Amino acid sequence: MGRATVQDVAKAAGVSVGTVSRVLNGSPAVSESSRDKVNAAIRQLSYRPLASARDLRRDRTMRVLALAKNLDSLVISEVFRGVGDAAAESGYVSLIAATAGDLEREQQLVDMLRNGSVDGLVLFSPTMSDGDVDAVAEQLSVVQVCEIVDAEAAFGVSIDDRQAAFDITRHLIDTGSRRLAMIGHRAARSGRLREAGFRQAVADAGLSPELMLFGEGSFGFHAGRRLARELLEAEHLPDAVFCGTDIVAAGCVRELTDAGLRVPDDIAVAGFDDSAQAEMCVPELTTVRQPAYEMGRVAFAELLERMTVPGAHRRGRTFLPHELVVRDSTKG
Repeated sequence: MGRATVQDVAKAAGVSVGTVSRVLNGSPAVSESSRDKVNAAIRQLSYRPLASARDLRRDRTMRVLALAKNLDSLVISEVFRGVGDAAAESGYVSLIAATAGDLEREQQLVDMLRNGSVDGLVLFSPTMSDGDVDAVAEQLSVVQVCEIVDAEAAFGVSIDDRQAAFDITRHLIDTGSRRLAMIGHRAARSGRLREAGFRQAVADAGLSPELMLFGEGSFGFHAGRRLARELLEAEHLPDAVFCGTDIVAAGCVRELTDAGLRVPDDIAVAGFDDSAQAEMCVPELTTVRQPAYEMGRVAFAELLERMTVPGAHRRGRTFLPHELVVRDSTKG
């Protein structure tokens, strides 16, 4: 039998490769039971870490960089809180930076990974092209989270945005709405996926979208108000509108109620994210809950494996479960 690998240890212990890596690195973020199983498997298989793996550990900075265009979203804040907590539990320091969509700034920060100033990179909605993200991820430890691009080599952690939008649109239809509109944002991949889910639910019900409105640039509260004014100017007012985020939905509700309409009696409104704005809005918003904090923790766990296990480079996506949260802004 050849030399035992870390994968052999993981299989014998009944744990993940990442857990074996954390035990080997002395991380406190492992249960006593799992640690005992891993150590027993190591003894059973006479496993010895490769010298290159020991050298890699010695050369680590024990820092990771979390990078986003901005930090004003409550979802991003929760994702990065999850990254930071999980990193700290494994002995890492997490650095968080915003680029404001400045490509040159983003590339300068990514260079921190290339020159060894940090050990790994968590990306949220990068400005770089898909191909550039792919190229970096082919060579270095990179994980995308929540807002991901089509970069095959960069593993992604998110919810299934298309299915989530389908589910909340289906709720609007099931509660009696027949003239449905959407206020969305095509600049982000998640926005395009949510549009696709909305369109699919409407089509499956044998309906056609009453109106599709899309924001440009800043997609926030005032965009929701402005686009809601366009709804009010349309020839036929929809009886329900799905908004791509909660804060846009809050702006939409404000504009509709200022115009004398009742939500949801005259028009139902649904949001997305289950952010704090969903409960601050009057009426409180029906929305989709993203497990943002947990996505951050899972993203770091995936990154840790890439940083500590030689050859670890799993591709693809992990979808965490979303939840439909029904409140007062839609018909019961």
